[in-house]
Amino acid sequence: MRIRTRLRAAAVGAAALTLLTLPGTGIAGAQAAGDPGDKPPIANRDAPRAPAPAGFTGWDALFAEQDRLNGVADRITERGETAEGFGGIVVAPENHEVRLYWRGTVPDAVQEVVEQGRQVAPVRVLPAAHTNDQLLQEATRWLEAGQVSGAVPQPDGSGVQLSVAGGDTSPDQLRRPGGSTAPIAVERGETFTPVYDRQNDVPSYYGGGRTYNKQEWSGCTAGFPIVDRNGNTGFLTAAHCGNLWTDFYDGGDVYDQANHMGRLNWRISNRDAAIVNGNTTGRVFVGGKTSSSSARVVDVIKSYPGNYVCNSGATMGEICNIKVTHYGWSGTYSNGQHVKHMIRAKHVNGSCAGAAGDSGGPVYSYADLYDTVKAQGIFSAYSKSVNCGGPTGGSVIVFPRVWDVLLAFEASLLVS
Repeated sequence: MRIRTRLRAAAVGAAALTLLTLPGTGIAGAQAAGDPGDKPPIANRDAPRAPAPAGFTGWDALFAEQDRLNGVADRITERGETAEGFGGIVVAPENHEVRLYWRGTVPDAVQEVVEQGRQVAPVRVLPAAHTNDQLLQEATRWLEAGQVSGAVPQPDGSGVQLSVAGGDTSPDQLRRPGGSTAPIAVERGETFTPVYDRQNDVPSYYGGGRTYNKQEWSGCTAGFPIVDRNGNTGFLTAAHCGNLWTDFYDGGDVYDQANHMGRLNWRISNRDAAIVNGNTTGRVFVGGKTSSSSARVVDVIKSYPGNYVCNSGATMGEICNIKVTHYGWSGTYSNGQHVKHMIRAKHVNGSCAGAAGDSGGPVYSYADLYDTVKAQGIFSAYSKSVNCGGPTGGSVIVFPRVWDVLLAFEASLLVS
């Protein structure tokens, strides 16, 4: 089945494959994924593996509350994010409310959608010391000054958070770039490393499976299934996992053409996003690193500070209890790659949030605890090294939003 639809309005069925198109992309006539053939989907009845945060009976309850609040936040940001005075927004399910930060008087047009949102969930409007636009400009100045590894506006509009490599760097050791006046907070020991490195998928390919780049001998993870602007199926992955025209193989023998997944034909370095064209279907692996269980991809949503997400890579398997802290992080990775407008998130317990080889893999929230997920990101890099049980990894991660990447590629998410 081929359907073009606005976000959050896709009709999905147990067996039907649907094309979910972002507003304004102009994609038409794209093809659905191939027949999964002798690969019957296996449901995961143990996910997520970590206990849900306090105050919720389980992850299904948390993600249901998060979806309720995100729906309100979407309507507010569609009208308010570009309006003068917008300071930021926080959507943490444990708060049971949307918190909108604004500098000055909220315009009538924005106040209107705030009032509409309050019919669905509580919305609190709080004062912001600075606008998001100002803080984005200041974050760019800090990054260009070469003293930090990354910079991002605080989600409440209070200032700029800086990532620095040194473990004992203090704010007074940093020289303010010209034109930067907002308060700064320093997150020490943050050098973000793009992660190269479940394990032997077969067509039609799921997101979350192992990939190998034959020319560059790098191991990564397949991301969400998509249809590109030309109507060809494929999957998202991280741009640092390969250059244009390189060939990707699954976890089997890279010298066996039967394991050839496809070729990397689309790439945006500063979003660390790429498309490998090949035979895919609208599912992602969930559960542990050797799991055969999968969930249907049913939607793509924006990530907001306060949201909880799961990271499902081929090295570590599914890790939940990861919380979004900031949106708009820009920085320089340890390999010299410059990225912008990323999501920054961290494991709430300081545990491993992602490791080498998980790059490119799907970051999502659950729509239904066992069977369906909503696309949020593509895992890109980690920082704050912690024990990941052997692999090199960290408790802090960054990733581009799938929403932004699809718009940039003029591509569509393949849902099932």
